[in-house]
Amino acid sequence: MKTTFISTTVTAALLAIFVPMVANLHTYSIVITVLIWIMFGLSWNLLGGYTGQVSFGHAMFLGVGAYASMLIVNAVNLDMALTLLIGGLLAGLVSLAVGFLIFRLKGPYFALGTLAFAEIIHIVARNMKGVTNGGEGIMLMNRPTFLGIQVFNKTEYFYLALLLATLTILFCACLIRSKTGYSFIAVREDQDSAEAMGMNSTVVKSRALFVSAFLAGVAGGFYGLYNKFIDPEMTLTVHMSVEMIFVTVIGGIGTIAGPVIGSAVLISLQEYLKSLDFLQAFPSLYLIVYGLLIMLVIVYLPGGLVEGLRKIRARVKKES
Repeated sequence: MKTTFISTTVTAALLAIFVPMVANLHTYSIVITVLIWIMFGLSWNLLGGYTGQVSFGHAMFLGVGAYASMLIVNAVNLDMALTLLIGGLLAGLVSLAVGFLIFRLKGPYFALGTLAFAEIIHIVARNMKGVTNGGEGIMLMNRPTFLGIQVFNKTEYFYLALLLATLTILFCACLIRSKTGYSFIAVREDQDSAEAMGMNSTVVKSRALFVSAFLAGVAGGFYGLYNKFIDPEMTLTVHMSVEMIFVTVIGGIGTIAGPVIGSAVLISLQEYLKSLDFLQAFPSLYLIVYGLLIMLVIVYLPGGLVEGLRKIRARVKKES
């Protein structure tokens, strides 16, 4: 834990110092997007990686947080610290209802259940125009503040994203090393044995889902306010849920560093492929290259990039 705390805070401090020195608007956008996906990946990882409950519908919690935050800021311009907290708590409350209905399911049936719920919420958001404005989406109408400090331009959003991502990493690291975190892992490894030891697996999975949904809701609220616009296609699609899984699996599922590394690599790769001249003539062709590279990592590094780094470090130590 001490190593995680030191490495995380030092990295965050270096980014806070050096990124503004070299960044332009495009660089800021890439870095902020990476930080947002770190939060999304870590939120999914608590449920899918550490508790073993694979969710294909995690975008529903992102969407609840995004819509709640946008509506609150537009209506009363509440400080973002409280706004994001409320968005996360609402996402957590939704997770309790979802968990009550689908935790009787296991394995692929649970995954399909989360997907079904996400699609239901997606359809509701598209048709509840009085609240979500349907497919036309919602624009940010006010300039939000965070702890009284105005947050509106790229630099301000970068510092806030860095703060939130750092806090999310440290929170997840502390949680996994706590009694609650060990109960998540116990259920993942062998649910029957965990129950034989006196654990209530449904309660453990509900806790994991609540915390995971809360973090996704907070990140979703920030995502919506940063983009200054949201609609159902931005927040509640299967694509968003699958992307959370990708950044976690590619980086290293069931690890704190996995979503961090996966987000940095995949988002940077996306931007690089989009910038290639021979791919710009075919706007969606980059997705094929992107998909092939992901498949290669999954086949040859099933433990993700974290496993690859560990193998390299072990080989270096052996040769030295």
